[in-house]
Amino acid sequence: MIGEVKKLKDYVEINAHHIGNMHIQKNLPCEDFSMSYADENMAVAVISDGHGDKNCFRSGEGARIACETSVSLCQKFYMTSESMMNEYGISALGQVLTGLEAEIVHTWKKNVMQDYTDKPFTEEEIQTASEKMQEIYRSGKKIEKAYGCTLILAVVTKKYWFGLQIGDGKCVAAYDDGVFVEPVPKNEKCVANYSTSLCGENAELDFMHYYSEAVPRGVFVFSDGVEESFDRSGLYNCLYSIDMWLERGREATLESINDLLPKISEGGSGDDVSIAAVLSKEKTLLPPKKTPEQVEDLVNAYAANLEKCDEELDSAYNELDRLNEELKSAKEKTKQLEEEIARKQADIETYEEAQNKAFANMEKARKYQISAERFWESKLKQLGLTEEE
Repeated sequence: MIGEVKKLKDYVEINAHHIGNMHIQKNLPCEDFSMSYADENMAVAVISDGHGDKNCFRSGEGARIACETSVSLCQKFYMTSESMMNEYGISALGQVLTGLEAEIVHTWKKNVMQDYTDKPFTEEEIQTASEKMQEIYRSGKKIEKAYGCTLILAVVTKKYWFGLQIGDGKCVAAYDDGVFVEPVPKNEKCVANYSTSLCGENAELDFMHYYSEAVPRGVFVFSDGVEESFDRSGLYNCLYSIDMWLERGREATLESINDLLPKISEGGSGDDVSIAAVLSKEKTLLPPKKTPEQVEDLVNAYAANLEKCDEELDSAYNELDRLNEELKSAKEKTKQLEEEIARKQADIETYEEAQNKAFANMEKARKYQISAERFWESKLKQLGLTEEE
């Protein structure tokens, strides 16, 4: 946070973290934490993500301790690195970083144990763990497991920068011409749902790091809750937008980030979300260029879409052929029906003519019937052959 101390002139640091949508729904605490720091020598961005594991019921506290420990040790690290680099050059930084990683693990575990001493596990906390871990915790062993968390740290100085990481999440550096890269190598142990951790045995050996004298315009570190809410293009554009917000000032930028994070979680991973960054005050980032991998993904996406269009077109042609066959058959049937209708219409005309003749004959017959009845009635009466009334 900005204080009275004089800051590294060309850079500003920011950080924010927010409880995830799924944690809100399940009434769980936020297990992410973030910090940023700057003085006249360096600017620091750090995040830590507590493990969502029932055995790690104090992982949120572990994440807070990890961030605070890292910021504190970075101040000591700077003096050591300056001395080593003055004597041996940039290549010495790798050795110093390895020492920093070991010291972070050692100090984190010491601070975790102090937190445990100050606030021993309650029976309610212990009962949330597996039966095996309940027994271990009650015996006072593997206490750091309950505080398990990841860590990503980035430090920018006037002469160099570095990023180090244990566990999942991402560190992204943004350079000139819209070049966004992920320079910290991925630990091959982090696959599927498994992540390396500060609470692991020999955790200092699970760190990965990167350092360079080519200082970027901006460095971002963020938890997997942010990473898993975007594809790569969307992620880089989000980071670019954060840098653009700096034109409105640091506090306005933090306000926008704090408004953005819950939306990222709700619309994406649902997990806790945290982000921290060190950004140039003087040089705004350019829109992120597509990497060769992203261009290849784009080509593959268009190729897949083309293949889908080809399949749909073939299907449409087949359907058109089927409909044309049905139409041809329908036309032949229509012709047959029209001919049959014409025959029936001719029959109707014949039947109507016969009906008219029959009706005329019937009328004549009725008149003849009346005349005959009158004639016979008169004759029979003359002959006295009618019955007397």
